[in-house]
Formats: sequence, structure tokens, C-alpha cells
Amino acid sequence: MAKGGGLLCVMNDIAPACDRRDYEAWYQQDHVPDRLGIPGFLSARRYRRMNGPRAEFLTFYETETPQVLCSAPYLKRLAEPTDWTAHIMAHFRTMSRSICRVALDEGQAGAGGMLALIAYQAAPAAALESQLAAILAKPGVTRVRLWRADPSVTLPSPEEKLRPGGDGSFATIIVVEGTNTEMINAALTAQGISDPATFYSLIYASLEKSQKESPA
Repeated sequence: MAKGGGLLCVMNDIAPACDRRDYEAWYQQDHVPDRLGIPGFLSARRYRRMNGPRAEFLTFYETETPQVLCSAPYLKRLAEPTDWTAHIMAHFRTMSRSICRVALDEGQAGAGGMLALIAYQAAPAAALESQLAAILAKPGVTRVRLWRADPSVTLPSPEEKLRPGGDGSFATIIVVEGTNTEMINAALTAQGISDPATFYSLIYASLEKSQKESPA
């Protein structure tokens, strides 16, 4: 995705009482199609944790610009959740919702089946972009991304009241995609990035719409 595009990153656990079949049906049949129907939303990906400290589920949406994430059509959807959404979100736990601007996105087209994520509450050193770009030369790495929170469009979601405990957020998120977890870890360590990564496996990737294909 082009530098400067928008990115909504969501991480969450779900309560033990939540019916996981219902959770998956809601995400695929209700929530993802709803979000991708909003003008300016380009793609969606969903992941489940393999190991690491972050939440069990990771979902992110790419948008044409960060401003899409404070647009009237998107805010209308947040203010008018479906009944199914209200039911499922009552089971969300340890929710984080970060509205970001893409600072770096380099590598092969497509998706690596595995993803390493490192999230920070504050912004790390400015040299992070060059560190991450160097990772692409390492075996087992297919794509590197860096997302930075965009305060100009970061608004609380009306849906937050549906989720017990409210929403957290992150200032900086590193994502490294690849084909092998050990190789991804080795690539991060070789560039001096030693903070604990959470590894996720891909559940679902939508087709990516071009900006011309996005609804007007």
C-alpha cells in the first residue's frame, strides 16, 4: 500500500462464553462486508495468534487515506451497529483500536501466511524505517510494514460502549510478513529489534480494491 494511506488495526480477545462459530460467522458474513462497503475501504485481513503477548485476534483494514476513518459514512456505521454486531461486541475483551497512517510498506505483492507484530505505546526512534527496510533482504521475509497513529483523525468509536473495558490504542505498529517464524525472528534480531513479537497466522484476506474501484 502507498505511503500515507490509512490503516485501522484492531486487536481483541473474546470472552470464554462467546460462541466461536457465531463469532466467525459474524465477522465473515456481517462485519467485513459491512466495512468493505464503506467508500474508501480497500481491503481487510484477519489473523489468529500463534504465540506472543498480544490479543488472540488481529484484524486490519486498509483505506485510501486516514481521513476515510473519520468520514461521515464510516461514522454513521459506527453509530448504527447491526444487532449482530452489538451481540458479538459484548464478548470483546482487551480491545485495541488504532487509526494509523502508513509510514512504510515494502515487499512482495500478496500475503505471507505468517505475521509478526510489535506494538508500542510511544513512537520509537526515527531510524526504524531504515531498520525495517533492511529486513526485506533476509530469507523468509516477504513484506514489512510500519503504521504510525494519526492524531488528526483518531476519534473515539461510538461502538466502544458495546465492549466491556473500552478500547486501547498504540502509537506505532511494526508488521513483518513471511513464510517462517524462526526466520522472521532472526531478521528482526539482526536489525536490533528485540522487543517481543506476537506471531499470527492468516485467517482471511479480502481481494484488494484499487482506489478507482472503491465506491464513490
